[in-house]
Amino acid sequence: MSNHQNTYLKIIAECSFARPRVSNKQIIHFANVTPATVTETTRQQQTQGLVNRRRYTGVTLTERGKQVACQLLTTYRLCEVFLDQQLRIPRDQIPEQAWQMADTLTPTTAAALADYLDHPQRSPFGGTLAPDRLLDDQQVTRLSDVPVNATVTLSGYLETANLVAYLDHLQLPLDVPLTITARDDELHLLYLQLPTQREVTINTLVATYLYTIPVAVPAEV
Repeated sequence: MSNHQNTYLKIIAECSFARPRVSNKQIIHFANVTPATVTETTRQQQTQGLVNRRRYTGVTLTERGKQVACQLLTTYRLCEVFLDQQLRIPRDQIPEQAWQMADTLTPTTAAALADYLDHPQRSPFGGTLAPDRLLDDQQVTRLSDVPVNATVTLSGYLETANLVAYLDHLQLPLDVPLTITARDDELHLLYLQLPTQREVTINTLVATYLYTIPVAVPAEV
């Protein structure tokens, strides 16, 4: 399979997280291609048994597509960890360079990289490396869907250069309780408060690609 088709599978896998299906519009945006290219490529992938296409509603991965996508994402996120921990390149450059790097790795080399990195569990952006949990979103809610006054933790987010740069600018951390204090649907803004009482304002469109889980309840002693 070409890197071009791999890229589509990666986008579909990442964008389908915490949502039922991926629209052609999303693929067009993240792959930076024309509508005709998306239609043709996803049609080919449907023929190969990798995706299901539904007119007007979007694309989903088949079971075979999920297996291939999980393999791709595991290698990709290993490369993210390597670039972050070992080379310490700017964080917003990691996603693109990691994807280019991952395309060159054989399974044997990817396994060696995992050994070298001592089998990391998460990417720098929160994504898991556990193959059986890569696409498991049963406990995940998009930040945009969290109601006002609820408290959640940000567990990860879509790994793109723009989103990494945006969240780094906001200094919005992973694994820290966030309380939704208000939302403005007219301005498309969501207002958050951290435990330090620092307030953060975030665009609700961006918040659709930020993934949260319920705040863990401390175990009774």
